[in-house]
Amino acid sequence: MAERAQGSRSATFRRVEERVMALVRLSVADAAGLTGLRSGDTVELRLPESPTTTTGYRWRWLLPEALRMVADVPGTGGGRTLTFDVTACGRHELRAELARPWEEQARQAFTFVLDAS
Repeated sequence: MAERAQGSRSATFRRVEERVMALVRLSVADAAGLTGLRSGDTVELRLPESPTTTTGYRWRWLLPEALRMVADVPGTGGGRTLTFDVTACGRHELRAELARPWEEQARQAFTFVLDAS
C-alpha cells in the first residue's frame, strides 16, 4: 500500500493486480492433447455435427465439476459449440461423445485434457 500526502489531506492507493480472463478455443484437433489455461478462463469447444433431424446423432458431454456449462448451441453448417467456464485449478478431463440418445455406445468420442493453474 502506498500513501501520498497533499497538504492536510492524505490519500491511500492500493495497487490491484488485474487479470484478464481468456477465451480458449478448442476443436477435434485438440483432443487427446494437454491444453494449458487458468482458472476463470472460458473454453469454447466446436465439434462437427450433422443435423439431428436426419441422423439422430448428437453430442453429449461428460463434464467434471470444475467445468461450468455456459452454453450448448447447435451451429449452422453442421457443427455444435459448447461453452464453459473453468472454475477450479487442476487437471480436468472433458469427454464429448457423438451418439443417438437411445444408443449406449458412442459412434465417436473425444477426450480433452485441461490443465488449469
